[in-house]
Amino acid sequence: MSLEVSLRQRGLGWCLAIALGLGASGASALDATISARYTEGRSPVFENTTPPAAFCVRWPDYCRGREVVDLPMTYVKDVTEASPRDQYYLRFPGRRQVDVFRDQTGESHTLTFEFTGVSQRTFGPPYYESPLYNSVLSGGCTRLRGFANPPWVGFLWAFNTPQAPTGCYSKNNRGIPDYYYAVTAVDMGVTYNLINPSPHRMKPGVYRGSVTYSIGPGGDFDFGDGVRELNGNTLTLHFELDVQHAFYFDFPPGSDRAVLEPRDGWPAWLAGGSSPQRLYRDLPFRLSSTGPFKVYKMCQYDVDSRCGIRNEEGDQVPVQVALTLPGGLMHGGQRVERLPLPSGSAQALEFESSVPTFSRPGQLHFEVGRADVPGMLGYSGSTYSGQVTVVFDAEL
Repeated sequence: MSLEVSLRQRGLGWCLAIALGLGASGASALDATISARYTEGRSPVFENTTPPAAFCVRWPDYCRGREVVDLPMTYVKDVTEASPRDQYYLRFPGRRQVDVFRDQTGESHTLTFEFTGVSQRTFGPPYYESPLYNSVLSGGCTRLRGFANPPWVGFLWAFNTPQAPTGCYSKNNRGIPDYYYAVTAVDMGVTYNLINPSPHRMKPGVYRGSVTYSIGPGGDFDFGDGVRELNGNTLTLHFELDVQHAFYFDFPPGSDRAVLEPRDGWPAWLAGGSSPQRLYRDLPFRLSSTGPFKVYKMCQYDVDSRCGIRNEEGDQVPVQVALTLPGGLMHGGQRVERLPLPSGSAQALEFESSVPTFSRPGQLHFEVGRADVPGMLGYSGSTYSGQVTVVFDAEL
């Protein structure tokens, strides 16, 4: 008795990307985009593909290994020393959760985003009278770097509590009476943390989402009082995640044909022994996968939810087709051991990776059960055959 098995693999890989970039879309609405990409690998870490911020040219050592991006906000600040909000003042928005949606299907995952620091270039007063020509900050920031290159004065500050930043403010420490200067702020860049969902649970493809912040006094981005010539009243951050997964199968030679036999072969029965309890064949394979995929079967002969095999006289018996996967691959939160496979793509079972899997063993199981073996033995000498196609599909 033989069973012909064809194995088809679809979707040799899949893609995860997050993009964050920037650009102005009008006088009152600003945009920036953050991008990241996941490619097959053991670590569930996204590669940041966002273009580096302008301040990284001056401080490349600081930017190395950090997530940074330019924000297209510019303005003029009339600086006095009457109150913290009248000094050179910044307050940034806190941590946000953002839903990103898969282009192909609309399914969603949630990422977490927060600003961790800010850099700007400014000009206006003589550099030694700039409110930023000061090594001491007040409020919720720590000074990391600074420079004076007339007419420019620049800085890099870190937020002490990125999840909920408080206002930061700076004033010139020369004790100038009736201090007042108009300070123009340009070249804003930020550092940030992006906590992505686990790519091992994400289907391949591009995911997009966005969050919009208000700009101005009392808004998400608040630059204090005396602000004018602000080039936008909202900023939308766009997120694009590109996910690319590994998906490889390796079957040994001869796996396109499965011969179903009793546990110890046919000699015992031919010598007058008892009838076999079952006829079966287990086909081993090795699997590499870093993301979800689905599996289903197609039958030459359908017998209820199973496939069938027939002999030359038209007698037909059902064959159960089942799957065992290596640890780390789950279905419905459970390990996969001898799980019966459904017929047709509409009924496909979906599997996900709790951890990446590389060249780990699995098996396909084909079995004629105890209740159907006696009928087959009545056709001694005949051959039962049928074709089963098992589809492993990562193009979800």
